[in-house]
Amino acid sequence: MRKYYRFINGLRKFAKSRMEPAEAIALAQSSLQQRVAAREENFLRLAERSIFQYSRSPYLPLLAAKRITFHDLKSWVLSDGLEAGLRILEQEGVYFTVDEFKGKVPVRRKGINFLCDEWMFDNPYLSYVYEVRSGATRSAGTRIRIDFDYLHQRSLYDAFLLNLHGCLTAPIANWFPVFPGAPGINSTLRFAHLGNPVQRWFSQVAEDQVQVNWEKRWGTKTIFAIHRLCGSALAEPEYAPLDDARRIAEWASQALDVSPNCVVYTFAASAVRVCIAAAEANLSIKGTKFLVTGEPLTPHKKKEIESVGAMAIPVYGISEAGVIAAGCNQPHAESDHCHLYKDTTAIITHTQVVPNFDVTRDSYLFTGLLYESPKLLLNVGMGDFGDLTMDSCDCGFGQLGFDTTLSNIRSYEKLTGEGVTFVDTDFVRIIEKELPEAFGGKSTDYQLIEEEDSEGFTRLNLLVSPRVGKLNEGQVLEKFMTLLRRGEASPESWAQSGVEMWRQSHTVRIKRDNPVSTASGKILPFQLSKPKKQPAEVAAR
Repeated sequence: MRKYYRFINGLRKFAKSRMEPAEAIALAQSSLQQRVAAREENFLRLAERSIFQYSRSPYLPLLAAKRITFHDLKSWVLSDGLEAGLRILEQEGVYFTVDEFKGKVPVRRKGINFLCDEWMFDNPYLSYVYEVRSGATRSAGTRIRIDFDYLHQRSLYDAFLLNLHGCLTAPIANWFPVFPGAPGINSTLRFAHLGNPVQRWFSQVAEDQVQVNWEKRWGTKTIFAIHRLCGSALAEPEYAPLDDARRIAEWASQALDVSPNCVVYTFAASAVRVCIAAAEANLSIKGTKFLVTGEPLTPHKKKEIESVGAMAIPVYGISEAGVIAAGCNQPHAESDHCHLYKDTTAIITHTQVVPNFDVTRDSYLFTGLLYESPKLLLNVGMGDFGDLTMDSCDCGFGQLGFDTTLSNIRSYEKLTGEGVTFVDTDFVRIIEKELPEAFGGKSTDYQLIEEEDSEGFTRLNLLVSPRVGKLNEGQVLEKFMTLLRRGEASPESWAQSGVEMWRQSHTVRIKRDNPVSTASGKILPFQLSKPKKQPAEVAAR
């Protein structure tokens, strides 16, 4: 019962402490300035308590093997800077790849061999928590424990970002799936907290299409009930499938009748759908600021959004650490150019041989600096890579000292479409074992190819070799989707929402063609390059 009391008490305090927008931006500016100035000090304080003085820390075996003490780390950071200290740790083997973090493979260093579980990285100092699931759908997805103090801190970044783009008090709508997915409920709570609550929460997935246990249903109802009692009612989700993007376009058009701009927070592909729907219906949504997340903002997607007079603002984050970078209001050559929130996160790179892809990438390693973060991260990879540069910019971020930028961000660990990601383990079993068992052929007769179509939407082409023989392509596709939803997932997995959204958007398509080999002649379960041919296709129904 104690955890329920703490949840309700924390929720009540959070709801009653709602700020006004002017208060939120003033607090944001002062807090961010203070944290940037004390960045290294804050990291060392967090590392000392949550790693070196925490007996269950998964980092201790790696540190002990190299006889690295807190005094050593402090000396490196204070003499050469935070990133330099992190690089020394990485060179000494103090890091976790995404597969090690997820417990897919053992952690093996010289003389060290142990297996992790994601819960080992949970922040033990959180007070008032509720749980959501990450957007990547391995098994039940990563369990993320959200603290209301953490939401308060994150709402300050929302205030800063909205203010930077001139829409701190503009009407806001979300288009995100219902709970247990994190983006919808988290952003709804954060925007209400900064004094500009979401006016409409559209959901690509209906509530009766997902299953959650009684505890989470009770928790969700409690969140809405307590906010109503505190006089800050939240917008409840309303079903708007992907083929009903016009509803969001109509909301934006109406909002712009009374405001110079409005905000739609959604996945990048969903934003493109809104813009296409607006153009087809001859609706003006010029002045809409799309905060886009969940998948890469490619040049094509950005062009589609800008074609109707709207603006795409990339918001890059990982569930384990929240939003860690966002786009500014200055023009940049890269479509997804973001400023790192360097007071909450540090990033270095680690050369990683990518399983199933036959390539090597300089993977991002994340280190968390925010005391309230859900996970304690020290040089932890999440399967993402891209450009990481120092870039002076005459924007609000640059003036704060946010001079580290990210761009061309991609993932080698997951395939993403419509803002929903499925990781490699979801696919490999299906591609190499279950489809051959059901329809014949060998493991190398099936392959997934990710590509972007002419409208900017990500498509996954399921290649089936002609040598498999005659088969019903619709049955193959239905089998694939059924296996993907079932997998090893619990009933509360993001796979429920993910598969439903992929069905709606026809993301997966069957193509009869020989799988594509790598430069070294290997045939891998999936690739991120276009196939050489464009044979006839059958869309997911």
